[in-house]
Amino acid sequence: MKRVRVRFAPSPTGMLHIGNARTALYNKLFALKHDGAFILRIEDTDVARLDLGAERAIMEDLRWLGLDWDEGPEVGGRYGPYLQSERGNIYQEYAQRLLEKGKVYPCYCTPEELEQMRKMLLAKGERPRYLGRCRELSPTMARELEREGRRPSLRFKVPEGTTVVEDIIHGAKTFENSLIGDFVIMRSDGRPAYNFAAVVDDALMEITHVIRGEDHLPNTPRQLLLYQALGFAPPHFAHHPMLLGPDGTRLSKRHGATSVQAYREEGFLPQAMANYLVLLGGGSSGGGEVMSWEEMIERFSLEEIARSPAIFDLGKLRWLNRVHIHKMEPEDLLQHARPFLQDFPLEGVKEGWLAQVMDVIKENITTLAEVGLYLPIFLPGKIPKDEKAKAALAENGALKVIKTMEEVVRDLPEVDEKNLPFIFSKLQARTALKGKSLFFPIRAALTGKMEGPELRNILPLLGKEVILERLKEVLGGS
Repeated sequence: MKRVRVRFAPSPTGMLHIGNARTALYNKLFALKHDGAFILRIEDTDVARLDLGAERAIMEDLRWLGLDWDEGPEVGGRYGPYLQSERGNIYQEYAQRLLEKGKVYPCYCTPEELEQMRKMLLAKGERPRYLGRCRELSPTMARELEREGRRPSLRFKVPEGTTVVEDIIHGAKTFENSLIGDFVIMRSDGRPAYNFAAVVDDALMEITHVIRGEDHLPNTPRQLLLYQALGFAPPHFAHHPMLLGPDGTRLSKRHGATSVQAYREEGFLPQAMANYLVLLGGGSSGGGEVMSWEEMIERFSLEEIARSPAIFDLGKLRWLNRVHIHKMEPEDLLQHARPFLQDFPLEGVKEGWLAQVMDVIKENITTLAEVGLYLPIFLPGKIPKDEKAKAALAENGALKVIKTMEEVVRDLPEVDEKNLPFIFSKLQARTALKGKSLFFPIRAALTGKMEGPELRNILPLLGKEVILERLKEVLGGS
């Protein structure tokens, strides 16, 4: 049995869309589950739509998601090159083979003539397709058209009959060849058309399974015809359902962020994003919703993916992100949070202490971007106080609590977890207060806000010196 080989083949025309990331994830999981290879191929022949920098950004997003490739750009492999722009001679060679076999023919139709043909078919209520105008063109007529300056494309001669696509997810799908129409395999400027390049590349790279979105399903009969004409054995196909927004339409910018990069910048974890994407549309039954990478690999199944579209639910993603943040080890969380700490004065701050801070903060955040809401609490220096904190400090008896707290802390050698019970019992004994009346003023003075990590977790990380400074600041301003 051939070793499983799958590929993800994005076009660098923009940022990595969340739907395409899901396709890449499915391919990666399938390869890992079957001890196969995951190949990255860049389909960069659409010169007009190329986005400089998109190729690099796509690779960065894939690596961020944990979707490293076994073969492809920056990695290499025996089936390269892995950029279609570097495979021009290969496409020319196989196009010539089809020409010699009589499977393709030159087409001299102009864009204006093709548009006129399309409008005519639409007016008749028929599906737009090429009607074979140049299929039986005589050599004399071809030379005359070339003298006019026309440069031909190459069109594939679609045979009569039907083409059946055996799809792992959707089952057998039958397509009438007469509705396909002869399609272009090589453009007049010498560049390959998508279907032709994909077939040549997948065949030569020995791809065993093509896993992609169902929007590619109409391309598959064309590709199967090309496999047959070229004498290649086709791979297995699996077309997963598309992602939709909450309103049931295709996921787009009007629903919010759609690129992986945008979710990275909003502070989502790669583990949570991968976890959520693999949940969408099924394919991972047999357990809970929160999964590690090992569980995603073990439970993934193409056969169990639903045929109906999946709805992208930002609320569910946020919930999963919160769960993964809470489960993460402090040191790992700190590394993921680094991009969100760059604006804070952390020179000289010890890594171990900062990891402890992350461990305390994580109970109150849903995304890594929210770390900035609470990190200033733990750093030296004055902290701003929000309106709720100011109101708490203005309550009758609040300053008495602050003064008592200062006296208790001042007499201690240090503030740590061991002496917290002593601090709290002394405060209660000296003020005759408890609960909110006792702890709200302290929280307001030390953190500047009335929500956030528990006070018992904050105090040991602040330490005696910072605690006294903040208490004195409040008392001095009274």
